[in-house]
Amino acid sequence: MASTTTTELTTTTTPYSPLTFRLLSLQSAVAQTYANARRLFLATFYSSTTGSGHAPYPGDTELSIPWLTATLQAKGGIPLGATITSADFLGLDGNRGLAGVMTKILVTFTLPGSKDDTHQVHLVMKRSADMRLRRLANIISGSSREVIFYGSDIAKDLLPSTLLPKIYYTHGSMWLGEYVVVMEDIKKRRAEELAQDANNNTSRKPPVDVNFVFGNQIWGVPDSIDRTSLPQPADMLDQMFLTAADMHAQHWNDKSLFKLDWLKSTGWYKGSNRVGWEWAVQAGHVAWEKGKANSASGEFDVKYSEKFVKIMDGAFKRASWEILQKRLQDKSMPFTLTHGDFHAANSILDRSSATDAPSICMYDWSEVCIWEPTTDLGQTLISDVPVAVFKMHARTALKKYWDRLIELGAFKPEAYPFETCWKSLLRGGVEKWLWTFGILCSFPGMPANAVQYFHDQILAFIELAGDVEEDFYEITTVVCFAPPNMY
Repeated sequence: MASTTTTELTTTTTPYSPLTFRLLSLQSAVAQTYANARRLFLATFYSSTTGSGHAPYPGDTELSIPWLTATLQAKGGIPLGATITSADFLGLDGNRGLAGVMTKILVTFTLPGSKDDTHQVHLVMKRSADMRLRRLANIISGSSREVIFYGSDIAKDLLPSTLLPKIYYTHGSMWLGEYVVVMEDIKKRRAEELAQDANNNTSRKPPVDVNFVFGNQIWGVPDSIDRTSLPQPADMLDQMFLTAADMHAQHWNDKSLFKLDWLKSTGWYKGSNRVGWEWAVQAGHVAWEKGKANSASGEFDVKYSEKFVKIMDGAFKRASWEILQKRLQDKSMPFTLTHGDFHAANSILDRSSATDAPSICMYDWSEVCIWEPTTDLGQTLISDVPVAVFKMHARTALKKYWDRLIELGAFKPEAYPFETCWKSLLRGGVEKWLWTFGILCSFPGMPANAVQYFHDQILAFIELAGDVEEDFYEITTVVCFAPPNMY
C-alpha cells in the first residue's frame, strides 16, 4: 500500500503479517529467559535484609528492607535515620483492574533514637506478571508506558500538581514487557494525622474513591463510607471536568508530544504500528460477535437494543486503518495529552488536607496518550455517571471545561466553538467505548449485570446526540493486543 503524507506528519503503513507476531513471541521468550537469570543472580548475591539490597522486579516474593529504607529516605517518605522494622504485603480490596498485579505494603518504622516511637507509611506496588505470555501481551500493548510516564519530565510538570500520587520508584522496559512502580497509597494519605484529628472532631476526611460519589456502578457503595460526607454528583462532575481542563490545556495541540514514542498513540499519528491497531480491532470484533451469540443463545443474560447492535456492527464493519488516519490527520480536531482511561474508578478525592481544598488524584496511567481531549470526559460520563445526572449536567459541566480552557489560553473561542466541543464529546465518548464494550461483553469473569449496565449507559449517551449519520461513530482508539487466534 502506498504511503500517505500530510504537511504535518509523515504516514507510513505496515502490511499485516503473522511474522510480526512470531518475532514478538520470540522477544517475549528471550525477555523471560533474561528475567529468570536475573532472579537467580539476585537471589544468589543479594540479601533482602542486609547489605544494600536490590530494587523489586516482577515475580519477586520479598521486598528488600535496605533498598526500601534508602528509597523512602531519598524521596522523603520517611525521615533520614529512621529504621524500617517491617514491610507487610497486604491485599488490595476492591481492585477491579484487568492488568497488572497490585499489592498494598504497610511499612512500619521507628524514628531516630527511639525504638518505641513507631509510625507507618502506606504504599501500593503495581507490577507486571512474571510469565512469558503476560510479557508478550505487555510488549504488544506497551503497558510499560505507565511507569515510563511516571518517571518522565512531562509527569513532573503536570498540572494540576495534585493530580499524581507520590512516586517512590519506577522500573519499566517496553522491550522486556515488564514494569514496577512503588507509590503512595492515596487512600491512606495523612492517615496518622486524620486518626489524631478524629478525636478532635475536625472536618478533615480521609481520601475517598470518586466512583463512590456516583454510586459505584453496579457494585454499590460500601457501608463503611459515610455518604452524607460526599459531594453532590453534579459538583463532583464539575470538579472532574475542571481538573481535566487544567491537564488538557497544558499540552493543547502541542506538537512536541509526538517526540514521545512511548505514548500509546504517537505511532498512530505518525502512521506506524498499524499491525497492533488492526490486531486489536480484530480482537474486539471477534469478542463482540461472541458476546452477541452468547446473548442470543440465552447463555449470557444481556439484552441488546437493535439500535445499539446496528451501531456496533456498522462500526466494526467499517473499521479501517485508512479511516483512522483520516481522523488523526484532520487539522480541525484538537489533540492533547490525555489520561486514556479517565473515569471515576481511577480517581481519588483527597479530602485530607487541613489547608487545601479537596483535589482529585488519578492513577492507572497505562493508556496515557495523545488524543482528542473530550474523549477523556465522555469516557467517565458513560463509565460512572448515572444517566439522570449526565443528561441534566453533562452540557453545563462541559461548558465550564470549555470556559476554563479559554481562560488558560488553550485556544480562542472562534477556533474551537462550544458546539464543536459538545459534538466532539458526544462522538468521542461513544467511540472510546465501542471497542472496549466489544471486548468486555464476552470477557472471562465479567458479570452479565455489568455488561448490561455499560450497554444501557452507552445507549443513553448515544441518545444525547439525537439523530446522527450512520457513520458518526467509528472504531478509533483501542488497547493494543493480539487477536485470540494468535495465541
